[in-house]
Amino acid sequence: MPVMPQLMPEAGPRRVLAASNFVNTVGSGLYLTAGVLYFTQDVRLPATQVGLGLGVAGFASLAMGIAAGHLADRRGARMPLEAGRPVSQV
Repeated sequence: MPVMPQLMPEAGPRRVLAASNFVNTVGSGLYLTAGVLYFTQDVRLPATQVGLGLGVAGFASLAMGIAAGHLADRRGARMPLEAGRPVSQV
């Protein structure tokens, strides 16, 4: 009996996309958690400053995601995806 079959797409491209999205989400969560620990413990920044920085980054990411979504609706998904790759590596 499969585990939660209603949450897993059928085999094929949708399942691959769902799996890659899951791995990306887990990786981002681990990265952010480790980043908070690094900045508060090793760099000795105050937790409020780290929280403010992550909050500003999250808001900017949300705003850019909305703008990229509108752009993808008008011009197709390839251009915003390719433009966002180098930015996400920074």
